[in-house]
Amino acid sequence: MGNDTARGSAWWSRSRGLPRTVYDSWSSSLAAQPGRPSRILAWARTSTGYCIASPTALSYGDEAGWTHVGWHEIERGSWNAELRRLSWVLHAAPGKPSPRGSLELVQPGQLPDLFRERILASIAVEKFVPLVGERGVTITARRDLGGSGTVVWHSSLTRGLSWQTDGVPAAVDQAMEQVKAEYDVG
Repeated sequence: MGNDTARGSAWWSRSRGLPRTVYDSWSSSLAAQPGRPSRILAWARTSTGYCIASPTALSYGDEAGWTHVGWHEIERGSWNAELRRLSWVLHAAPGKPSPRGSLELVQPGQLPDLFRERILASIAVEKFVPLVGERGVTITARRDLGGSGTVVWHSSLTRGLSWQTDGVPAAVDQAMEQVKAEYDVG
């Protein structure tokens, strides 16, 4: 009944029940990113490895390699309980396709709830600005939950608007400047 077993360490330990070799590889990988403490809030097995939620990032992979995504980088995410699939869309530059990701969680536990909470925690400002009737742009300021606390501004068009439509990029730029002036968050 020690801290480490063949399955993993105790849930109350630093590794929260994650197998020690997995924890060590994840922690080492995360340490390469300044301001990202290796503290586990929740974790789950995936069909290909593990998914770990820390205060500052969503990580997925295994001992062979890890991918870390800051919560502020995720534009939106969802959980499909029936398929046990965690999905997300990352912010992209205007007019560029948004990278997407998803993981099948074998035993999701609290990870889906924490996923939603951490994404919401990174939002410093979110404001819809109408451009054409009810169509418009959502301006968001997302705070890196890591040590720097850097704020990054993003814009997302509603359906029915395109970055290729004449006047839309300029209108979004103007809306962005107005919202930035209204909210002094950095």
